[in-house]
Amino acid sequence: MVLKRIAMLVLALAASLAAQAQPLVKVRINKIPIAPYVPVDVALSRGWFKEEGLDVSIETVAAGAVSIQAMAGGKLDVIYTSLDIGLRAYSRGFDVVILSNQNNAQAQGKDAAGLLVRKESGIKTPKDLEGKRVAVNNLQNVNWAYTREAILKAGGDPAKVQFLEVNFPQMVDALLGGHADAAATTEPFTTIGLGTGKIDNLSYIFTESQPGLNIAGWVASAKWAKENPKAALAFRRVLQRAMDLLESNPEEKTKAILQFTPLKPDLLQRITLDKWTTKLDPADLQKQLEVYKRQGMIDKTYDVKTIIVP
Repeated sequence: MVLKRIAMLVLALAASLAAQAQPLVKVRINKIPIAPYVPVDVALSRGWFKEEGLDVSIETVAAGAVSIQAMAGGKLDVIYTSLDIGLRAYSRGFDVVILSNQNNAQAQGKDAAGLLVRKESGIKTPKDLEGKRVAVNNLQNVNWAYTREAILKAGGDPAKVQFLEVNFPQMVDALLGGHADAAATTEPFTTIGLGTGKIDNLSYIFTESQPGLNIAGWVASAKWAKENPKAALAFRRVLQRAMDLLESNPEEKTKAILQFTPLKPDLLQRITLDKWTTKLDPADLQKQLEVYKRQGMIDKTYDVKTIIVP
């Protein structure tokens, strides 16, 4: 029995050494210092990507459409981005695939994404935003589209709303200063705004239109994913390993978020975090695509399963 266990240990060690002897697959990614990105930071700090044969390096590239352009230009292999970026990029001829999910909206109740208004504004429903100014972080993105969906769902006409581009950190000030009548925020700015005592939440735009919305994840160069199929799956496997660790250990999760993001302990205790998972729901993504077509962000829809890495 002892000899058998020793033999098994020797075989396991040999397999490990053989794996380590293989050259690491290079994976160039971007970075965004927000809570949903923390599983990647944890995996990097613990060497888990290298354990799976991946040499992950971070390239400094702006988020959103800029990161897609960088990937198309060969500077990045895999990017963390809102999934609308990947869906729209494919519709415009970019050779991309969706490798993994990362964070979802809540299925019900409080969510990170809110539509804030001043308490004395007289605005009671999203329909009341007709003729008003609404701050969004970018035009033609997921927050913009689902703010318009909330207005449409309430019986309003999004075409009668003026949308202003305002960075998330400036939204509460823009609202309180009267430069905007509403603001489509995300955490921690949703909680910061509500904490002023002068602001109400009009709608949780994701959960009320599409509960559990797949918000952001990892989009890869289709060429890289095709050339490195095992590495692509290993990347997703490491992400889920980190998520499992953090979701099962609240203290570890809090510690990691405080270590890798600018969030302060008192604020972290009050905000609503997204749900973290690598699992993608094709039906959810298909609904998103219909929303983006309805709101004029894309010309036509397609079967999203064609760009999801199985």
